[in-house]
Amino acid sequence: MHITKYLLLLATAVLLCSDYYPVSGYVPVLMDRTEMELAVKLEPPRPMIDPGKIYYKDPYLFIVEKHKGVHIIENSNPANPEKIGFIHIDGVRDIAIKNDVMFADNAVDLIAVQINASYTSVSVTKRLENYFPEMESPDGWGFPAYVYENRPANSIIVDWKTNNSNR
Repeated sequence: MHITKYLLLLATAVLLCSDYYPVSGYVPVLMDRTEMELAVKLEPPRPMIDPGKIYYKDPYLFIVEKHKGVHIIENSNPANPEKIGFIHIDGVRDIAIKNDVMFADNAVDLIAVQINASYTSVSVTKRLENYFPEMESPDGWGFPAYVYENRPANSIIVDWKTNNSNR
């Protein structure tokens, strides 16, 4: 019986000391910080593919397109809502709005986006860099090749896509 305990203890020690750890089934989508900051802009409406949170500010609906941006929908006639624009914001997952300013996560940054009264233009008025932790993979596993030391300088994870080579 004592030998079984020692073998179990030895096996546990070997596993704990090994370099093995699970690898994610996803790979990060990297973006250069400058490119990410300049990409926040108003675009024409687009189809919803992966909608997330919904924010209501009478008579508008703001629907987050996970990691891509925010759909703006004029909803004064709920029987016939009208898509009026899409605010491109890489890495977005959540928003809040006060008056005519939208607060959003732009990957790791918190940004304030000024929206004009006619919803025809937007501009980033404030950016708090590295306000949020970096986005983790959807399955929660690490991806050792993309730790800070092993990827392009000034790159930020803005999304994750399926790693087909691991599946």
